[in-house]
Amino acid sequence: MKTTIRFLASLFFASLLAFGFNLYFFDLLHQPLMDQALLMFFFSAALTYIFFSLSMEGLSVFGKDEEKSSPSVFPLRGHIPGILLALAFFVLYFYFGLQLNRLSAAQVDNLFEADVGSWIRRISGPGERDFVMRGPHPFAYFVFRPFGWLLNLITKDPTISAILLNTFAGGMCVYLAWLLIKRHFNNDIYALLVAGLLGLSTSHFFFGAVVETYIFSALSMLLFFLLLEADRRSILPLILAGTLTFGITITNFIQDGIGFLVHRPRWRDIFRFFAWAISLSVILSILHAAMYPSSKLFFLLSSTQNEEQFFNGILEMPRWKVVARIIFLLRTVFLYTAIAPEVYILREEVGSFIPEFRFFKLVPGTMSYSGYGGLGTVLVAIWVIMLAAAGLMFLWNLIRTRKAGLAFAFALCILFNLVLHIDYGQELFLYSPDWAYALILFVAFGLAPFRENRFFQVGMFVFLIVLAINQWHFMDVIIQALLPYM
Repeated sequence: MKTTIRFLASLFFASLLAFGFNLYFFDLLHQPLMDQALLMFFFSAALTYIFFSLSMEGLSVFGKDEEKSSPSVFPLRGHIPGILLALAFFVLYFYFGLQLNRLSAAQVDNLFEADVGSWIRRISGPGERDFVMRGPHPFAYFVFRPFGWLLNLITKDPTISAILLNTFAGGMCVYLAWLLIKRHFNNDIYALLVAGLLGLSTSHFFFGAVVETYIFSALSMLLFFLLLEADRRSILPLILAGTLTFGITITNFIQDGIGFLVHRPRWRDIFRFFAWAISLSVILSILHAAMYPSSKLFFLLSSTQNEEQFFNGILEMPRWKVVARIIFLLRTVFLYTAIAPEVYILREEVGSFIPEFRFFKLVPGTMSYSGYGGLGTVLVAIWVIMLAAAGLMFLWNLIRTRKAGLAFAFALCILFNLVLHIDYGQELFLYSPDWAYALILFVAFGLAPFRENRFFQVGMFVFLIVLAINQWHFMDVIIQALLPYM
């Protein structure tokens, strides 16, 4: 009886608060009927769950925040190698960032469809209240603007502020990858090699420098998996990390959910994680839209309809185009993400004054893909062998132990992105940070049995040196093509 009374009381107060808030900030009664219903339902449901959950169990609903003793915990000075590696990548990304983000507002879609100019404005530029924030980024201003504002106090230049924040996120991705591998395998050299591989991957090498949202999504997902690996009894840190991922790009929250389902398959925890993270995200999204009226709410039909332009309608495509799309998707996810190929530089073909850079070129009846030459050919051959070896080791361990670990979660995250991008997006490399971390860590877990072998360590180190040369050449080609327009 008490449970029913508490639920009804929570529902009453939540509905009352939701009605008053929507009436004041969103002019509820003058909204379309469906929008009225959705605003009330989502806000009331989120508040009801939080009120009811806290009234029943209080903060104990999250579990006790006691970390299990583990040999993976090491002193602060043990973090110095990872910090220095992350700092080196931050400097490297900042160097390229200063050159690749210099076209400001005019720079839209030319760098693999990255919206550089608009995201500089959203992160640290003026007039953000009148600048549209799409539904897939539910409360991105709450994530980015405080940092942009603080950096503006120092730099006095919104562009430099956005570049600093973006490149810092890129460096932090390297550090978190190092920390995850270090804690899991307790091998300093292997942790540095894997973190270096992530930092030098085409995806992170490029989007660690170019201002967009994707490197921040990668950072939030790496943080989530690091917290998941810590295996705390309290799920509060995971809820907060999942909420952060949700706020930056909503679809990436599914990858956090995959990780939680695989690593902590306890139904009570699963329900609490999803219910709390989604409830907090809904509330923050509504507050975000109230503070930034140009923002779109992800659960309103008007917002979802605007996203239709990014779907390709694969079911209506001719067969040759479907096959070409699938091949391009596989090449992007498994090859271009890690090893930079030769890039197409397009102008007249796309009717653009500023050159556009892509990994594909579409002409009637055929699609051309970026290929490899010179060092790239050798690198991609070695990379394919690494992928194959990691895949075979993963399958062997799965059959032998019949346990689904983090490697299984990473494999499912890659599969999720493959399914999502069969139809969504044009230049698929734009989204590569959404799966690059999973791809690199999947390979790292697969090749871990060789981590103590000196020949393997030396070979991987040489591979990284040659990869750095290849990636530097890739960035230099783009910069040289853009120089006349800077």
